Amino acid sequence: MKCRVFVVEDHPLMRRSFIETIQRESDLTVCGEAGDVPEALAAIASLGPDLVLTDLRLKSSTGLDLIKTLQRISPALPVVATTLFDVRQAEREARAAGAAAFLAKQEGPERLITLIRSIFHPPIQEPGSAGS
Repeated sequence: MKCRVFVVEDHPLMRRSFIETIQRESDLTVCGEAGDVPEALAAIASLGPDLVLTDLRLKSSTGLDLIKTLQRISPALPVVATTLFDVRQAEREARAAGAAAFLAKQEGPERLITLIRSIFHPPIQEPGSAGS
């Protein structure tokens, strides 16, 4: 089963890059996209993605607002937050808001795919190995 990813990014070129990177993978697909939080919330509610990838700096409001709202209405939906600016501070804020993972935009596309897969297909632990 393919992991259905919803992409929230206000810069069209960056959004296209994320979508193309994800669509190249046989186990992933992009089920929708949005450029702002209101558009994203409406689409996510109807599309039911497995994972949301969001920029933290959006024009109308922030990705942090989106993460907090999604945590309230759909706490099991994992969110990967991304930004180009103030990476350390942004990661702390995103994780505090409930993001499952964080990606600095300076990282390559391989890292994005690795993050998505680590959330959608977490490593299987051997019985009795938890906490080892």
